[in-house]
Amino acid sequence: MENPQQRLQPHLRPGEKLLWSGQPDPRVHFMPFDAFFVPFSILWCAFAVWWTWRVSTDAGPRWWSPLFGLLFVAMGLLYLVFGRFIVKARRKRRTVYGLTDTRAIVVEGDRRVSDVRVKDEPAQVRKNRDGVHVEVVFGGAGLQTAQLNSGMEIFSPGRPSPVAFFDVADGEALLRELNRVR
Repeated sequence: MENPQQRLQPHLRPGEKLLWSGQPDPRVHFMPFDAFFVPFSILWCAFAVWWTWRVSTDAGPRWWSPLFGLLFVAMGLLYLVFGRFIVKARRKRRTVYGLTDTRAIVVEGDRRVSDVRVKDEPAQVRKNRDGVHVEVVFGGAGLQTAQLNSGMEIFSPGRPSPVAFFDVADGEALLRELNRVR
């Protein structure tokens, strides 16, 4: 894991103090959304495999029907069942979080930086079932944010995501500093 403070330093404003920094825990793979999405992914794949098999054994299949089915099998197996976890793990390795005396900052990779003034936005805090990991979503949170941190964000590319800290292992320290800033 990288040093979050070093990654955040270039994004701090003059006079701004970094109070807390961290990264998402790469050991956390599942989230509440997966209670719905894992069974859905398996059903998607099962239907796509069945449909592809059915059209390929049909008496007069069109040549493109099995190819069309294989596209859905590939999407189901390669992304919905397995690939999204790989995408999520890669994103976690490249993401750092920072809480300053005025802002919450998320740096993903080398180019994507998002921030929000902490005092201007409500914060939805959720503790994971393990009681250790914490998720903080700044701004409006609702059904539209359910797929966040699931690996499925690629299916809503035009929608802006709220600033959020996911799967934070040092939740107590984060919440202590967040309460201090507010």
